[in-house]
Amino acid sequence: MEKKGIMKAVVRDIKADKGPYVVEIPIPAPIPNYVIVKVLASPVNPSDYYRSHGLFGPAPYEPYVCGNEGAGIVTEVGEGVPKDIIGKKVAVWPEIIETKDKVGMWCQYARIPYSACVFIEDSQNCEELCALFVNPLTLLSFVTLTKEMKCKTIVVTAAMSALCKSLVKVCATEGIDVIGVIRKEEDLKTLRGLGFKHVLNLTNSGFEKELKEVAAKTDARIAFDAIAGDMPGKLLSAMPNNSTVFVYGRLSGKAPSVDSLKDQMEKENKKLQWFSVTEYKIIKDPEERKKALEYIQKDVKEGGKLFKINVVKKFALDEFKMAFETYTKVASTGKVIIIPNP
Repeated sequence: MEKKGIMKAVVRDIKADKGPYVVEIPIPAPIPNYVIVKVLASPVNPSDYYRSHGLFGPAPYEPYVCGNEGAGIVTEVGEGVPKDIIGKKVAVWPEIIETKDKVGMWCQYARIPYSACVFIEDSQNCEELCALFVNPLTLLSFVTLTKEMKCKTIVVTAAMSALCKSLVKVCATEGIDVIGVIRKEEDLKTLRGLGFKHVLNLTNSGFEKELKEVAAKTDARIAFDAIAGDMPGKLLSAMPNNSTVFVYGRLSGKAPSVDSLKDQMEKENKKLQWFSVTEYKIIKDPEERKKALEYIQKDVKEGGKLFKINVVKKFALDEFKMAFETYTKVASTGKVIIIPNP
């Protein structure tokens, strides 16, 4: 039975060496320029797992309510927010706006800056549109970086991920080809069908030679790696001069290792950089952020052709540990989501 004024949330407290765990906390009250959102769905992203276990950068505060993004219904509004949005569906990512008043989305109610909301049509499904920020803003940043380097082809690892599947759709609208790196031969047909120009199997003995040939032919001088460990080194060795590999994840659990390539990188003007969407101009620059959110909002109005997710499994807040276990097994087929208010 729900207690009045109290809600459940998944939190972590690394300072106390505790977390993540489910706790009961007060439902937040509205304040000026904020809305209260009843959370209906929130995806499990890789960063959710790493951050909730203290492995992915600092949390905004401790204890930290887990869950980067989500979607739900506006139940209350603070001063300065139109009252007619009460009852409207929204997708939100609290961290998109710099403010100390933040909360994650693995809770039943969240207090969110009004300016951090993307509105969802009444007829649309919050579960399918609960991941409109982390992946979309990341891949839109990838496209911007690719244009800035005047490249027409990019390389991505972990190509079966939801992010990469959306990325290839956006790249198609921008005239950019995508080379996808996979581990399973059976995924080749799937990615070809989605529009990947080339698909290379990392486990094949001739992988690096094949990548070198394809990268030279297509002038692929930019890559985005979610694996790290020795993967960035393999990419840099095979790519043309003046190439850059951006590392945005560590699915292998290992930091990038390129020490043996330092001389080659200097001679061929190759670079390795860490990428974090929260530090990129698409978040930091208000105008860039506004343009990106308008792009996402437009896609939502058109039915979510680019950013709607495929939900493969749902879990209640109390089942978040099972959600963590499941997301690693089904990441290539779709998203696992948390349902805070079943």
